[in-house]
Amino acid sequence: MSKVGIIANPASGKDIRRLVAYASIMDNNEKTNQLRRIILGVDATGVDEILIMPDYYFLGQRALDGIGRERIRAKVSIMDMAVTYTHEDSTLAAELMGKLGVGCIVTLGGDGTNRDVAKSNRTIPLVPISTGTNNVFPVMVESTSAGIAAGIIAQKLVDDRDTIRTHKRLVIIKNDIEIDMALIDAVVLNQLFIGARAIWELPEVKQIICTRAEPTNMGLTCIGGNLYPLGPDDEHGMHLKLGNGKLKVKAAVLPGIISEVGIKEWKILAPGEEVEVAHKPSVIALDGEREITVKDSDRVKVRLQSDGPPVVNIERTIREAVKKGFFRN
Repeated sequence: MSKVGIIANPASGKDIRRLVAYASIMDNNEKTNQLRRIILGVDATGVDEILIMPDYYFLGQRALDGIGRERIRAKVSIMDMAVTYTHEDSTLAAELMGKLGVGCIVTLGGDGTNRDVAKSNRTIPLVPISTGTNNVFPVMVESTSAGIAAGIIAQKLVDDRDTIRTHKRLVIIKNDIEIDMALIDAVVLNQLFIGARAIWELPEVKQIICTRAEPTNMGLTCIGGNLYPLGPDDEHGMHLKLGNGKLKVKAAVLPGIISEVGIKEWKILAPGEEVEVAHKPSVIALDGEREITVKDSDRVKVRLQSDGPPVVNIERTIREAVKKGFFRN
């Protein structure tokens, strides 16, 4: 049986950056509408089953109530799983979907949501839809098209080599033990406590290690992107040390906020290369959220790796399906 999983995060797109900058708000009513279009897009491809992660806002149930189950040919269900109503639910849902034989996972969220999914899944292809803040990893796309692409991938109707690419990731190593990971960036902050999870105080940023750096992206990776652009298909990453230096770069570090940033030094990272966290004590933010406290006695490194999650190219997938006559009678 062909199966598609859907992981929708009701908490994405609501952090403090709506107060300190000009980030847009993605409310849960819009997420519900997007979820309906995803379900209908997947169903139109002939997928046998759709599994949806449960959440505190009941996004999946609301979406199904709005559509009417009689309009959907596929078997659709809200997963029977223990929920904590935290980011851990996304990690558990992805793990269970792997055990249930899901062929593609659609995510609704931001960089953090996709990181949570990738913690337990780096084999099932992802169709990541942007509903977060900075959204470097997921893409802005019509949800119906995303659902169609997911259905095509789950049924293996096109060649994976033409439509799916494996992304990079950063592995966090603390005292010789791998403890966490990031998909986009690991940011070292001059702070002692995690506090509010989102980053908005640029003077606190000491180091940025990133898998990609694109000038069109929003957030701290834009700083590197305005120095030397690196996309998801580039094998390299980047390390920047911020502070007083001769080099200064203007970058859109928050929605609507363009700042001049001082760069002490920067370098391109090769796959497998490690960066030591030099500023201690500190806090490390992963994909935009403060996660790890570093003490003076801790030894922490960040390693660039090429074994991140596989990601579906939505446009290419649908074009390949067209070439095969999938949409014709």
